[in-house]
Amino acid sequence: MLNKIVICSLVVFASINAIAEAKFIGDPCDLPVVFCPEDIDLNGEINIDDVLQILLNWADCGDGTYRPVGDINGDCCVDILDVLQILGRWDTACIPKGACCLQDGAGCFEEMSEEDCLAQGGNWHGEDSLCQEINCPTLGACCFDDGSCNYVLSTLCIESDGAFQGQSSDCTTSLCPLPGGSGDECIDAIFANLGENYFDTSLATTSYPLPDDSQCADTYLYWEESQDVWFLFVAHSSQWLHFTTCDETSYDTSIVLYEYSCENQVACNGDGTGDSGCQAYYSNIDYEVVAGATYWIRIGGLGGLTGIGTLTIE
Repeated sequence: MLNKIVICSLVVFASINAIAEAKFIGDPCDLPVVFCPEDIDLNGEINIDDVLQILLNWADCGDGTYRPVGDINGDCCVDILDVLQILGRWDTACIPKGACCLQDGAGCFEEMSEEDCLAQGGNWHGEDSLCQEINCPTLGACCFDDGSCNYVLSTLCIESDGAFQGQSSDCTTSLCPLPGGSGDECIDAIFANLGENYFDTSLATTSYPLPDDSQCADTYLYWEESQDVWFLFVAHSSQWLHFTTCDETSYDTSIVLYEYSCENQVACNGDGTGDSGCQAYYSNIDYEVVAGATYWIRIGGLGGLTGIGTLTIE
């Protein structure tokens, strides 16, 4: 009876191998070994049944047209090395392990089975996946229009119309701006929306530190001691956006973009191109925003010029 079970299992395993090898042109022995090759009979465990299947094909070596059943170390022959490899994993289970993201923001754990991951309410990312390869949701500071701050997941922050301040950010160090600000400083930023946003720098003061013009060399940022205004924009979806001061009635502007904080400058521009119906010299930035992230748009003028204008986000 045992011989019948072994032979039946061997036929099943050989059939699976044959299907995989049928899609491969070349020597089947060049294919990588399957997950948990010691489990020859595919019953999820490594035990005497797998050794018996090796014995049925003892000393068999592939001839370039097949890989013998029982070759588990990848040398295309069934011998003592395969037996030793089975003994090294004797009486263990073959369960795929991978990275698991816990949905409460507790982080990522590797070498976890799908069953264990799901039992903890996590999201399993597949066999042999690594935490460094995936982006698990993490907690961070979430600012609201009334100036309050909660420590929540980025997804929950976005759903609540909050402004996520970045992964691992903290409410004790994040400055949440209040609505209705004058725009004269970052903390008093004016809340911007998609579309047109009016501004006037003539009554503004100079903010410090000054922008870093190395990010937009040769675009004539020429910020100097420019009076400037600040806008705050919360991205509610991940996409490319166009920030422009194109307005035929406006002046020669300069623009700087910050992500997550007023210190993290990510782009700048003095003289832009590509827009139509603009003043002689305007500025624009194309940037791929992240859903839930907060952006500050700082607007000044060439060599300290001031005036009125329009910030358009589209």
